Amino acid sequence: MKFQKMKKYNLLICFLIGFTSFAQNYIGSLKGVEKDGFQKILLPSKVRAASANNFDFIRIKDSVHQEVPYVIKYQSDSFFSTFLPIQMLSKKSSKDSITSILIENKTAKKQSNLVLQIANTAISKQYNILGSNDAVHWFGISSNNILNLTNESNSVSVEKRINFPLNTYQFLKIELNDKNSLPINVLGVGVYENEFFSEESIEIASFRQEISQLKDRKVTQIKFTSKDDHQINSISFDIKTALFLRNAKIIVSRTHHIKKREEVYKEVIASFELSSKNENTFTLNNFYEKEFVVEIDNQDNLPVEITGIKLLQNPIYLISNLKQHQKYQFIIDTTLSKPSYDLGNFLSDSIINVGQVSIVDFLKINKKDLQIKEKPFWQTRLFMWICIIFVSLFIVYFALDLVKNVKHQEKK
Repeated sequence: MKFQKMKKYNLLICFLIGFTSFAQNYIGSLKGVEKDGFQKILLPSKVRAASANNFDFIRIKDSVHQEVPYVIKYQSDSFFSTFLPIQMLSKKSSKDSITSILIENKTAKKQSNLVLQIANTAISKQYNILGSNDAVHWFGISSNNILNLTNESNSVSVEKRINFPLNTYQFLKIELNDKNSLPINVLGVGVYENEFFSEESIEIASFRQEISQLKDRKVTQIKFTSKDDHQINSISFDIKTALFLRNAKIIVSRTHHIKKREEVYKEVIASFELSSKNENTFTLNNFYEKEFVVEIDNQDNLPVEITGIKLLQNPIYLISNLKQHQKYQFIIDTTLSKPSYDLGNFLSDSIINVGQVSIVDFLKINKKDLQIKEKPFWQTRLFMWICIIFVSLFIVYFALDLVKNVKHQEKK
């Protein structure tokens, strides 16, 4: 009897220890605060992976261990940005159910996105982007993209950003496919520009690539593996082969449960067409993985000669008001919840002179090694839940023991 009770207590202790071990903690320092004021902090891919892309876990602490407010700036945010309209040279529909919108890049600046102002609608549409320097000979930039539009209840129009490979073509053409859905009303085209934040995609360097030829299937297979999951917004191929047109797809392994066993199956996440006429950069939606496979169907052709494949993320920044002679810690703690700061109410495109700060010496640590002043453990939410679970188990244990004793007395 004593052995059984001891076993139960051991199980309870193991459960509590396991419950407290789920936290993942990382710490780094902020470097490069050259003057007081607003600073931008680019989140590297390793930081985003450590947070599991949940930025609620992020904290900035000053030298006296006080929280420093921050605001997150995504690529689509208009903070610090000015909308510059671009004149549409033409907008026409052809007999093959294609609506073509032609614009001119008069500034000759590098472009990687456009913002479409569209009359409110709820339609999904496929589109292609082409480029030209004479408006006669056209070259593919991005193909088989999907524009998802949802009904906005509070506005008669919506803005949608479309991304594509960086280019300097003088003319750009947007081809909207109307074969499978009704035409949409594009009211205007433009770009958001700011002087402080780079919109260029960031390469994820932590993936290992392994290319093999599956001769029996006539397929080139590229396996990507990384230690951590990463948000991947686009994939870009550099192919040396002169003339090619190949179908490709991205495959991931998934697991589902059938009764008491697990079954692994393959799921195609995206399909696209590699072409010697295009830039061969493709946008991926909600793609967050650490292992996946790209397969290129060669049919009866020789395999394409791949000189490089880049996995890219859209940049994400933190904006914080920092002081020059202060030391700051950058912390990720997965037990924390979303902070609520006043700072977001005071940001506008009128703020100027945004500095740049980088995250250095970023590494994983044990929570006991965090040299920051925190609430006592007995005041934390985790302690509260441990107490609730402990009391619940305590009550259940004695209730079961009481029932057992009652049954024993009844038998007497």
